[in-house]
Amino acid sequence: MKKACQKKTKIKKSLIIAIIFGLLSLMVGLRRTSAQTNQRTFTISPPTINFNLEPGKSEEKTIKITNNSAEPMTFVIGIQDFIVNDNSGTPELLPSGFKPDNKYAASTWATAYPELVTVQPGKTATTTLYLRVPGNARPGGKYISLTLRPLSSDSPDGSGAAVSTVIGTLAYITVAGDVEEKAQIISFTAPTLSEYGPIPFNTEIKNLGDLHINPKATVEVKNLFGKKVHSFALDNLNIFPGTSRIYENNWETKWLFGRYTANLSGYYGQNNQLNLVALASFWVIPYKLIAIVLLATALVLITAFYLKKRNEPQEIEE
Repeated sequence: MKKACQKKTKIKKSLIIAIIFGLLSLMVGLRRTSAQTNQRTFTISPPTINFNLEPGKSEEKTIKITNNSAEPMTFVIGIQDFIVNDNSGTPELLPSGFKPDNKYAASTWATAYPELVTVQPGKTATTTLYLRVPGNARPGGKYISLTLRPLSSDSPDGSGAAVSTVIGTLAYITVAGDVEEKAQIISFTAPTLSEYGPIPFNTEIKNLGDLHINPKATVEVKNLFGKKVHSFALDNLNIFPGTSRIYENNWETKWLFGRYTANLSGYYGQNNQLNLVALASFWVIPYKLIAIVLLATALVLITAFYLKKRNEPQEIEE
């Protein structure tokens, strides 16, 4: 009887523990579901826009803001200059009201209306970016961003041109006139010797001019006999004035043998009239595999020679 009571007590304890764990799991699940439900997301489009204007001219463009969350969102809209300092093309916003000693600034030329936008759940609203180029503006590239800051202390997820913690549309402005366009291929390389593929290619192009460029280039790889065996195009990327951009590509194949030559040819400039050319050579030799094959062949030959010698009839001396 005593054992039966103890058994019932253990069962009750187990049930209580199971119920507690079940309630805790349910609370955690509800908390996670609530967090996912309350997550606010939005989209701004287009992520980049281009202006091509003469001094004294003006233009406007419409920006769309879509609220993908389940609650209304209000945005404060601003205009800020941006620069690029790395070789990845990462835009860096300059503080509002900051007057940079930099010839690429143009935030004082632009305004946005309205500057405060509320977007209902699942809906899209618009704001307009107005740009007027001063009559005495210097020809070349200018760079600003129309930024969106949610009117909340939360940090929502957004898609668009990401600049730090701000979501924005990047505006590339070309002021017409006598502009210097100059670029240089700093490096175009592949490993000098590889055992197998894939083969990585690294290309660095530097913009030495006054205007952003968007090079278009392709690479053709030929084997020892001059036959084209692979080709690829460089990514379609803008390069900010005074900076370089690194392109990384891979030839996704394993079995290769011999000497290969990669030819890069492309162009850039407002009229696509300026050329880019580079050449790289490399070898692919599976030397470990070759060494194993040679060693195995040598062992077979040595063994065969030994067996032949062993099986040869021996002369008996009288």
